[in-house]
Amino acid sequence: MPKDLTLGIVPAPGITATLSKKVKDDLLDTFESIEDYHTNWKIEIIVDQITGAAENASEIMDQAIHIKSHNNWDYVISLTDLPIFNLKYIVLADVNKEQKAAQVSLPAYGALPKVSNVKNTFIQILQELHSEEKDDIGMGKHHKSVSFLSSIKRAFTFTSIKRVETDQHASILYLIQPKWNGTLKLIAGMTVANSPWSIMPSFKKVIGLAFATGSYMLIFNTLWQLSAVYEFSRFLIVMLTAMTAMVTWIIFAHNLWEKKQNYQSQRLRLMYNATTITTLGVSVLMFYIAMFILFAIAVMIFVPAETFESVLHHDIDIVDYAKLAWLVTSAATVAGAIGAGLENEESVRRITYGYRQYVRSKEIQRLEEEKTKEEKGKNPTDAYDYDP
Repeated sequence: MPKDLTLGIVPAPGITATLSKKVKDDLLDTFESIEDYHTNWKIEIIVDQITGAAENASEIMDQAIHIKSHNNWDYVISLTDLPIFNLKYIVLADVNKEQKAAQVSLPAYGALPKVSNVKNTFIQILQELHSEEKDDIGMGKHHKSVSFLSSIKRAFTFTSIKRVETDQHASILYLIQPKWNGTLKLIAGMTVANSPWSIMPSFKKVIGLAFATGSYMLIFNTLWQLSAVYEFSRFLIVMLTAMTAMVTWIIFAHNLWEKKQNYQSQRLRLMYNATTITTLGVSVLMFYIAMFILFAIAVMIFVPAETFESVLHHDIDIVDYAKLAWLVTSAATVAGAIGAGLENEESVRRITYGYRQYVRSKEIQRLEEEKTKEEKGKNPTDAYDYDP
């Protein structure tokens, strides 16, 4: 009689939950393709708020074990958007053989995590968790032709995966090497989790002010003359300066910079700050490209060729229009940075942060408010507007 086995997947809300559903379908297809008459597989998914908000990886593992026990699962794998570290290494997966539990860090896969790569990781973990009874789960003698660990390693270009066994809980760690390359992949993965493409469409004031300012600037032929004399390097410097100014202004105008005192792990704080910069950087770049396209159209429509030639004193072509649109876009981006400061801070946090960072920021805000109330309670004269 076939043995029933249940795998529970516990993802954090957001992109990890969406990916988990795809991984579930892919896993079931893989299990069905294996000729095994001893096992019936069932996969359940429970999206967990704590998994999405915890700062410490051990809290996520403990929560996954608790959910496994409560639901009578045979195995549990937590898919988290939290970066996990072990000394100087980045952890792709942490396997606890005693508890039949594991956790996988999605950002470790980089900017574009493939469902097949995550699925292969899950199967490799199941092989580890049930190593003493491989035949019972249908991945031993029936599936020896496939090396899932090799598939995982091939997915990590320019990096290597190191398997390390530890004595604690009969734990197995999959570590990413080298350190610098793994860090770049981690930041890229965390950036994608923040969905930077969804930010700027919500910045209506930014777009409106930037386009209005740029359109007004087109009236003055000073920009026309500057666009003719600027070299490519100067255009590039002006563009990067404008984009940097916009990212910096958004971060500090809306208190998006994570403070040292709010985190136990300073490495995690630095990763979040780096992710905030890259998230906004990608978003501002997309904003800049969209503005350039709009201004390129506006320049060709509203700047008469004859007038343009009389100012530049030479025959004009498409390159001259492109250079003028480029310069106007840079100038308008600076104005857009000012508009970003006018947006509602709560809205900016919600659309800029991923789920974990947003929940974490709300918790920090709550603690700061409680601290302020306590200080006012100790000094009552500060709590009221008192005029003797």
